[in-house]
Order: sequence, then C-alpha cells, then structure tokens
Amino acid sequence: MNKLIQTLTLPIVAVSLASCAGKGSKTGSQGPVPAGYSAPKSTGSFKLMPYKEVVLENGLKVIYVRDNSLPRVSMTVLFKTGNMQEPKELAGLNAMTAYMLEQGTQTRDAMKIADEFGQMGTSLDVSPGFDVTTVYADSLTNNSPQLLQLVADILMNPAFKDAEINRTRSQILAGLKKKVDNPSAFADEQADLFLFGDHPYGRDTNGTQDSVRALRKQDIIKHYLTFYRPNNATMAVVGQFDDEFEKQVQEQLGKWTKRTIPEVTVAAAPAIEKLQVKLIVKKGLQQTQIRVGQLGISRKSDDFIPLRMANESLGGSFGSRLNQKVRDDLGLTYSIYSNFDARKERGSFDVSTFTKNETAAKALDETLKVLKDFVDNGSTEQETVAARNQLVGQFPRAIETSDRLAYNLLVLDYFNISYDYLTDYISTVNKIKQKDTNAALKKALDPVKFKVVVYGNESIIPQFKDYQPEIVRVK
Repeated sequence: MNKLIQTLTLPIVAVSLASCAGKGSKTGSQGPVPAGYSAPKSTGSFKLMPYKEVVLENGLKVIYVRDNSLPRVSMTVLFKTGNMQEPKELAGLNAMTAYMLEQGTQTRDAMKIADEFGQMGTSLDVSPGFDVTTVYADSLTNNSPQLLQLVADILMNPAFKDAEINRTRSQILAGLKKKVDNPSAFADEQADLFLFGDHPYGRDTNGTQDSVRALRKQDIIKHYLTFYRPNNATMAVVGQFDDEFEKQVQEQLGKWTKRTIPEVTVAAAPAIEKLQVKLIVKKGLQQTQIRVGQLGISRKSDDFIPLRMANESLGGSFGSRLNQKVRDDLGLTYSIYSNFDARKERGSFDVSTFTKNETAAKALDETLKVLKDFVDNGSTEQETVAARNQLVGQFPRAIETSDRLAYNLLVLDYFNISYDYLTDYISTVNKIKQKDTNAALKKALDPVKFKVVVYGNESIIPQFKDYQPEIVRVK
C-alpha cells in the first residue's frame, strides 16, 4: 500500500488520472456494463472502466470497479485523517491508531488476524500519512466473503489491547532510533522539520521518541472514535464480484457507527525570508546529503499541471536541467531530482541529491545556480515539448489497472476534485504552452528564498562558511 499512498503526491497523481466511457455506453472493455455503472464522458481517446458510487446511510462512500480479467478482489479504505488531526504533543497518535487496527479485534487477536490473511495468501497493508490513512487488502475471488468479514471486523471492532499497544510502541521507537543511521531518510525528515516548523507536515508520521512514549490507550481510543468513522472515509472495491457481493459489502459496513467529525485547523507553515542553511554533521559519514526546499502548492492549485510540466524540465526526469548540469556536466552526483509535493494544504517543493564530502558546498552552489536560472528564465520550447510528451506518455501506465483507477478516484474524491480531471487530462496537458509553465513556476517559487539541510561529516563545515549556516552535531 505504500506505493499507492504515493499517488497523493504530485508526480503520480498528475499522471494517474485519465478518461472514460460515456454515461450512455452499453459496453465496457470487458463486456456489458453492469446496471448502475457508468463513467464520465470523455473528450479524449482513452476510455476508463465504468464504476459505481454508493453512499451508505452511515456516510461511507463506496466506489465499485468491476474487473473480470483476474479472479481477485481488493478493498481500499481511505480515512481522511493523518498528521493534521493530531496535536503536536501527541505526534504519532494517528500512526499508532492505524497500526493498532491489525493488532486485534474483539474476537480475533493479532495472531489470528495474521493467520486468516495468511490462509488467503495475502496480508493487510496500513499506511498512515500526513493528510490521509489507507488500509488495503486483497484476495482471490473465492475468498472474498472471508476477506470482507475480516476487513470489516478490523475497521469496526479494534480491541486496542495494552500488550499490543506496548509492543507496537516499542517497534515504533526502535524505528525512530534507527532513522539517524539512514542518511537519506534522516535528511528528508530534517528538511521537512526545517521547512514546516511546528506545522504537522514537518513531523514524522510516526512521531518522536518523546511523543510516542507519551501516548496512552485513552488517546488512541479517542482518536479512533473521532476520526476512524464511516462518514470520514471512502472505500474502493475492485475486481471480480457480483451484485450479491456488493449487497454484502453494504450490509457489513452499514453497521459501522458514524459520528460528527470535528474540523481541525492548524497554523500556517512559517514564511521563508531569505536563504537559510542548516548543517547537520555526524562523524564517519562518507557522503553528504543535500536537501533544498521551500513551500510549494496545495493539490487544489490551478497551476498543478503546469507546475508538473515545469518540474519535468527542471528536475523531474533524467533529461532535466538539474540532472544535466549537476550530474552529467559536473559529475557532482549520481542522482538529483526535484519535486512538488502537493497536499491538502501547501506542500513542499524540494530538490534532493547527495555528493562526496569534498564537493558538498560546490554541489549546493551549482544546484542553487540552476534553480535561479530556471525560475528567472524558464524552460526552452524544446524542454517544454519533451515534458509534455513525457506526461502524456506516462498517463496510460498510471491508470492501466483497475486498482490504480479506483485509487485515483479515491484521491480525487478526497481532494474534492471533479472526476473530469481524469477524462480531460491529456487534452489539458496538450494545451499547456511554454509561457504557461514558466509563468506558473515564477509565481510558485522564489529563486533566492530556500531552506537548505546538509547532512554530512564534520569535515564539510569549512566549505559552507559563506552561507553562515546553523550547525547541529548529532551522534
């Protein structure tokens, strides 16, 4: 499920939504369209699988996508809760709640849950995130009644046993402790913290050592009862099933109790007044990680696709400006890329790379030069054409399976974006011109106001004296 949750970020959502059979269509790609199934009218050449939406009395929206190509069924539940719904002092509360779903129900302990999934040759994937949390499971069609019963039990009847809470807490704490030993992951985490400050987007989804230790059973139960509700979730059911199975889904999950979902507001992330560099140094590191970032856009931004195209030229593909200059021409790294991570609120724009300790400052110098030149002067017509072709070419792959289609419908529903985004995607991309991408990038980014995190050996410190960095030492 970790791969699926990435569709909430800019690179994949942008290319994972397509076009579809008209509502009056009588046939789909796999035979007659079932009663009640339809799809948005398409202005393009792609036809999406028909689907059906049902909203239960308890508020749960279920999206059905039938696909008879394989004898399997999958279920994805997207909860509209993540870091944003937890207080700072209880960071990691949402993740702990999510992980506890598979650690026992009122009638099944954790071992029995694992065994039942194992008997079906599958498992449960739980992915807490910044804005949403997803739960995913699949099975062969002949096991679909058991799969439904098990998933419904996990969603509706978690036990939150003390022993399982303590065991899960220990696992989370061990993972957090080890993070400093993964230079790339640690640099990513520190860059988010530096950029977003106290905003929930700046926190590890699993929390901190102190906050995880502070979590109590009553906190977890309260969070579950408040946010893990059917009227705060959308479900996708995909695969080979019939009307009777749809009825079973609605009967089982219709028993789930809804509640009023509170509105949660948070303070905006801090503004960046100038270029700020933080050096985090640790003895023994053989390479230096570099992260350059500033606040980007929300997913609802009108510039979402133009910025997607602009970023392809800047640092989103192998032939991008950053890759050509910093990697190929100067040989300062094996990998450098940029990304707009568009979320419910403004996410980040970031550049990620690594280099030898001896060339740490030079790699940052050259990266900042490329960024400033690209924002100031924009992409060339040739780069724009290549970016447009790349986005159009990626599009079929992004919706090639029914699971991907269904998940993208969940994503669009979450962001309250019309499904027309799918049907119009290719025509929208083809209409975007060089002047549009350049104007969008110039509006979105300030070429001199970045927050930079550099994570490397202590020997790199003298290289950065001109940046007047903040220096942090870790063991």
